[in-house]
Amino acid sequence: MNPVPAWGSVLQNLYSLQPRRIDSAFDALLYKEVNISKALRTKASESQNHLRDFLCSEASRDATFPSILSNADADFLGGSFARHTKNWPLNDIDIYLPLDGWNLLYLSAGRRLPYVVRSDGPRSFNALLLPRWMDGIYVSSSKVASEFTRALRRHYPAETKVTTNGASITVRLTHGQTQEADGLGYDIVPCFSLKPDDPNELDFYLMPDGRGGWMKTNPKLDTEISDILQNFNKKFYRKVVKLIKYWNNVQLDAAFSSYYIEFAICQIFLGRKAANQLIGSISEGLTVGFEAVLNAYKSGDQTSWIVGAPPIQRPHLTALQLSKLELVQSRAALAWDYEQASREADALRHWSLVFGQAL
Repeated sequence: MNPVPAWGSVLQNLYSLQPRRIDSAFDALLYKEVNISKALRTKASESQNHLRDFLCSEASRDATFPSILSNADADFLGGSFARHTKNWPLNDIDIYLPLDGWNLLYLSAGRRLPYVVRSDGPRSFNALLLPRWMDGIYVSSSKVASEFTRALRRHYPAETKVTTNGASITVRLTHGQTQEADGLGYDIVPCFSLKPDDPNELDFYLMPDGRGGWMKTNPKLDTEISDILQNFNKKFYRKVVKLIKYWNNVQLDAAFSSYYIEFAICQIFLGRKAANQLIGSISEGLTVGFEAVLNAYKSGDQTSWIVGAPPIQRPHLTALQLSKLELVQSRAALAWDYEQASREADALRHWSLVFGQAL
């Protein structure tokens, strides 16, 4: 016969099955202020599919337009939208378009580097070797961005803004536009998919650097790591990232780039995972996350996963902004201490001080 459990144990187990009031408060904040509505995400999905289909088929209408990979690689979404860590407004969905690299080599100072530029296979010629896209012996990222901009301007109506900054092409729709925020926005990133000769080196992409050249990146790796951390940490990881990004926007005037924050949090969560230490609540994750951002800032620029990729640049904080960051890290730690001591009201009061509103 099994022994009858003590009532205290029964109540404790029942309590653990109830929705946590603090996490519920964070969920409410996410719903009201942070998350993107399902309707807008659906519209974004429809619009980005149309945009991708148009660009992927442009080579069939224009023989001098480069082909986009469909077998060796393919167009894909990157950035915080793909990682499900994008906050409202939905104004910068990254779309990566790997160009067919048939007959292209990765050169530096005229010498081939040990990487294969992916291609769907032999073809009679590669449009990228035409003067429309080349600057001397190199494919010019500035020309690529400029010509993609021309094609998109011909395709979209006049009220759709199509601009380029040399590193990407932005398409700004009117759908979802309000007095406070722009409408749906897409950042188009033509790129190349590269495979290293060294099997121990990570694959990567070359994307425009804004100066006519190319720089290394791998947004697919960021998305894969985000998925791993989300699943390992009871689905709390993305909520933590989004809430700290929200705090940065509201309390720190968006001093940090979204990616700087996410990369710092990702690093510390990966360290916890390596030690098999999962994050069991949003509040615990926020405590760890704010500490990660503060420590990253004090250490300087962050180093990318990809060797040779640009550093993730630390912002310049004013003395007041730095003091706010230090204060929020202390308040988050104190709120978590209160929660662990079952002082829920005190924990909620301190979280309200962190986010500047009642929870």
